[in-house]
Amino acid sequence: MHVANAPQVVAPRPRHAARFLAIAGGLAAVALTTIASAPASAWGRFPSVDREYTAGQGPLAVGVKVVGRSTPLFLASNRPDRWYLEAREGANYQVTVRNTSGERVAFVIAVDGLNAINGTRSHLGADEPMYVLDPYASATIKGWRKDYSNVSKFVFVDEERSYAARTDQANGDLGWIRVVAFHEFRPVAWGSKMNFYRDGGGSAQGAPAAPEAREEASKDAPRTDRRIDGNGMESQSAPMAEKESSPGTGWGANQRDHVREVEFTPERNACAQVILRYEYHSALVTLGILPWRGYDRDRLWERENGQLGFAQPPTR
Repeated sequence: MHVANAPQVVAPRPRHAARFLAIAGGLAAVALTTIASAPASAWGRFPSVDREYTAGQGPLAVGVKVVGRSTPLFLASNRPDRWYLEAREGANYQVTVRNTSGERVAFVIAVDGLNAINGTRSHLGADEPMYVLDPYASATIKGWRKDYSNVSKFVFVDEERSYAARTDQANGDLGWIRVVAFHEFRPVAWGSKMNFYRDGGGSAQGAPAAPEAREEASKDAPRTDRRIDGNGMESQSAPMAEKESSPGTGWGANQRDHVREVEFTPERNACAQVILRYEYHSALVTLGILPWRGYDRDRLWERENGQLGFAQPPTR
């Protein structure tokens, strides 16, 4: 990423500029299509799901690339506030963010509940480090920012190996990616020149601590299980026994990724938020986001609804 086009980071202070990083037709054909694409909601408890590659909200258009390729984002009819994507253990991923407006926009990006710039717990506020995008510009957030020139790649790992867990910051947002946008504050100045505040110092403020320093302490940390309640919300349970693992985002290999410092004063309140949820394939099937291709369910659907097709010769 060229410096000139890079997003920008800051630790904003209300009403003061702060440091940001810039970065064949016919009835039969119709019937065949209808049966083949029957939504999961036909099973009663599963939602209908739309597949997209970009999640849009306000001035934000957000996508995810896994191993360099755009991955589908699934929007469930019963949870229109979030988009789901499939995590693949060991795969690197990147979050692409585009500003669809004609004005500069800043955004906080939190992964597993941690600010991706300074690596600490995020409350998605205007006082956090964030990136800035010029009008109609886009940026690719490739990992946890280490300094102005390097990041550690985002990589899907099991929860206990996530950056949050390895730094003793595991929280209820494991498996979540949140991108929150802020408009620029433009006060009216009367008869005097505005004074912009710029923090001094180097890049230490935006660099998260490497997890290796606390690895030993986190090895024996109890693992928690995410559960879905009746309202579709997630909650944490007590430390769990041997169960299927859930994904988190790890501290991956180093990658060069340049950003520069700019002045930007965010509004106090966010103007948009895009929420992404990632899970392994089996969990997305359980949630009804992805179809289960097992024999029993497919066969039950065929028996319940009839299967359109043509006569085939017997095999035995």
